[in-house]
Amino acid sequence: MPSEPVASMEIPLKTYYATTAVPHTPRPRLSLETDTNVCIIGAGLAGLWIARELVRRRYDVVVLEAGRIAHGASGGNGGFCSAGFAQALPTLVERVGLDHAQALYRLSREGVERVREFLAEGVPGLDPTAGRLNVRRYADADEIKREAAMLAEQFDHDVVVWPTERVRETLKTDSYFQALHEADALNLHPLNLALALAAEIERGDGRIYEESPVVAADLDGVRKWVETGTDARRIRVRAHQIVFCGSAGLGAAFPEFSRCILPVATHVGVTAPLGDKLKEAIRYRGGIADTRRAFDYYRILGDRLMWGGHMTTRTRRPRRLGRMLKRDILKVYPQLGEVEIEYSWTGTMGYAVHRMPQIGLLRPGVWIASAFGGQGLNTTAMAGDLIAAAIAENDDRWRLFIPFGMVWAGGMFGRAAAQISYWSMAIRDRIEERLAHRAEARRKEERARAAENARLERLVESTQAAQPVAAKKKKAKPLKAG
Repeated sequence: MPSEPVASMEIPLKTYYATTAVPHTPRPRLSLETDTNVCIIGAGLAGLWIARELVRRRYDVVVLEAGRIAHGASGGNGGFCSAGFAQALPTLVERVGLDHAQALYRLSREGVERVREFLAEGVPGLDPTAGRLNVRRYADADEIKREAAMLAEQFDHDVVVWPTERVRETLKTDSYFQALHEADALNLHPLNLALALAAEIERGDGRIYEESPVVAADLDGVRKWVETGTDARRIRVRAHQIVFCGSAGLGAAFPEFSRCILPVATHVGVTAPLGDKLKEAIRYRGGIADTRRAFDYYRILGDRLMWGGHMTTRTRRPRRLGRMLKRDILKVYPQLGEVEIEYSWTGTMGYAVHRMPQIGLLRPGVWIASAFGGQGLNTTAMAGDLIAAAIAENDDRWRLFIPFGMVWAGGMFGRAAAQISYWSMAIRDRIEERLAHRAEARRKEERARAAENARLERLVESTQAAQPVAAKKKKAKPLKAG
């Protein structure tokens, strides 16, 4: 499978996460041919979790990374870790049935617990907070109660419905109505998570090579190989098992895989310190995301606000990204006043057409863990356990993902169709929001009118009650003698 080298990619210099990363040194390029049990392509979170689980099982592991550890979405995402997948649960049930969907959802929750267990080891720099609040930008109390009941009854996941009054007491904005609260969700520093996983892998004698893009491979036979380097000097890694974890970064080296990935970008910004006005506006320290189809997500980082959104298939950074994110923030929280965006960046996620991860066996000895669709912190941890257990113990839980195989993403036409879909979703979101706020304004007007009518009725009643008393007094007044 020969091809041209993939351009290496660095961690963007101006991300908040790169600036606040724990001290670490770059890993070397692969310079000598090597043999190993398992070769993992990609040092994002999926590759690192799989390597960690295999090293713990005493496997010899080599990880090849085209750029730097977690240089893409793994190290630059919002840091939200909660149950579920990119695909909505009702759609998942419709596709594979309730029992199958329940088993998948349990795995996603196990992924959250694996991250929680890792946090419990006291790893520095992860800055964890608890909870996720899924807020609605239109009013539908019955719908949100049905969703909570479905999660509890069918998926054994208890979440709490917050009424509009509680939401607005906690988040000082009229943009939101009801919300679902996931108390068991987590939020953390994703780049430091990746660096901590890498350090543990190396303590277990696993090897990680950066700036080592794979440019060719032979995946047939019992003993497989991949090559890195340049045309002038190729360096080969031979392994019994190969695991592809590159997602949107697989690139031209593996077109049969990359054509099944739809690259989708989202934009993230972190403000300069905002002081007490931030605490007054947002009285919640977990992750917050609205439930629109093209949604905002954000959380507090110390005295800064991290804000993300604008899903798009246009993966280039917009020219005025900071200004765009500032406008988004002030639409929801105008009381924050002058907001300076100190860090801003664009991250690219991998989506499959079916919006589910691609996890499993491609051919004997060749595995994939990819396309986590913006829901990667829990599902990469889950994938680490599934793939490692499959390789080491012949565990077959990965077969739950067989219905979600490698499906062509449509190339340029697929990107265009997805972008049109995102635009249409944004338009529908705006229409629903406008209608919701108009309805709320009508309800407030009706309540005010009813209150005024009640006040007038009480005034009339009190006036009428006073008139007979006045008349009696007038009639009882004695006449003076003439």
